[in-house]
Amino acid sequence: MIAAKLTGYRFLYFRVMSWALVKEQSKFRIARFSIAGTAGQCLMIPPSNVEPMPYKLYLWGGALANFVVGLIGIILNGFVFDSLYLYIFSITSLIFGIINIYPFSFNDGNTVKHLNRDPVKRQQFFQQLELAGSFTIGKEFEAVDTQSLIENPNEPITEQYNAFVTLAKVYRELERENFGHALEILEPLWQQRNDLVKPYQVEVMREYLFCHLTLGLHETSIQDEILQDKLFREYLKTKQLETYRMQAAISLWVEYDLNQAQEWISKARDSLKQSPTYADKALNTKLLNFISLKVKQEKAEKITMNGIE
Repeated sequence: MIAAKLTGYRFLYFRVMSWALVKEQSKFRIARFSIAGTAGQCLMIPPSNVEPMPYKLYLWGGALANFVVGLIGIILNGFVFDSLYLYIFSITSLIFGIINIYPFSFNDGNTVKHLNRDPVKRQQFFQQLELAGSFTIGKEFEAVDTQSLIENPNEPITEQYNAFVTLAKVYRELERENFGHALEILEPLWQQRNDLVKPYQVEVMREYLFCHLTLGLHETSIQDEILQDKLFREYLKTKQLETYRMQAAISLWVEYDLNQAQEWISKARDSLKQSPTYADKALNTKLLNFISLKVKQEKAEKITMNGIE
């Protein structure tokens, strides 16, 4: 965060585990959400009208903090304290710094490596940060101009930034309740989901299953594959808005438990205020309304059938 501020970035949110401090306009609020494969995140909005756009110090900031804290700890341990715990803490901090700068998976080192090599990825990176800022302060997915989204033709659809573009299009269709179109857009990512980074694997499985259920596609093999997936099962244990929405859909269309579905809907509505962005809140409000309507219709149909019997 400090590194980004030094290069003109504006604060958006700071997350530790599943708790985040989010800035909306001039106010701060607490949000709750988690991203598979990450223990925390600092998201900032890039400066405008700056060329070339800075990104290296921002991305190296986390690793630099690890190194600074680790070195200070070792110095204090040598000259002021004599603590095994401080020594372990300092060494651990240095190890985390090394892990963060060594390019692998979707860590900062790998991000810098790819941004250095590809100007299109740099454009996608800055657009993603700018959209995150817009989504936080009031823009909905439905308002996204899909023609303006930057895709990299030199990379597969599963590449991190291309996947973000595809998912933005999916959420736009979900907000419009165009579940069939959303499913069509998701299909290529679903077929190649194992090539995605873990957070996007979870999102693709979640919305692919959600679209299947809302459309009444009783392809139990797909349902079973997703519901038995280890990564997805772990995700369903998290306590956050999208998880509750997914659990409500499963209770309604897979388990046929209307009361349980209603309980998950209530939990989801209670957690709307903790959604990370305005766009997430707007999208999930509409989807929860859709599920709630289906629950009411099913209950009414049951009452009618009981009356006939």
